[in-house]
Amino acid sequence: MIFAFGCKKDEHPVPNYRFTAYVDLMLPDYNKQVFKVSSDRFGNRVGVAGVIVYRMATDEYYVFERYCPHDQKLTCVVDVTPGNTTASCPCCESEFLIAVPDGDVIDGPSVYSLKSYRTRMDGNYLVIYN
Repeated sequence: MIFAFGCKKDEHPVPNYRFTAYVDLMLPDYNKQVFKVSSDRFGNRVGVAGVIVYRMATDEYYVFERYCPHDQKLTCVVDVTPGNTTASCPCCESEFLIAVPDGDVIDGPSVYSLKSYRTRMDGNYLVIYN
């Protein structure tokens, strides 16, 4: 008798919505250390429920999905907390660190970190994509 064992990689519960967004960093709303984006300059949706952008350095940004990986409802989106280094879900009260690349869980019931997106610079535009 032959047995085959395999490990299924845990999939992140946030849907994988493909997008590429261009955010004009010269606009006052986006020229901050932490800001939220729900649509890009063309009106295209960014992420599943919008994103939180954390500027670590001049050309270094961490971008996280606002859709809570624990509650998985569009009515439960994470938001930046006072101090601008964490974000929390108003429904499950999970708290996530946004001042690091991985969006790690630091409190609450979520077993998943925030879904992160990739970035690159294109002139004055921050390009967010997955």
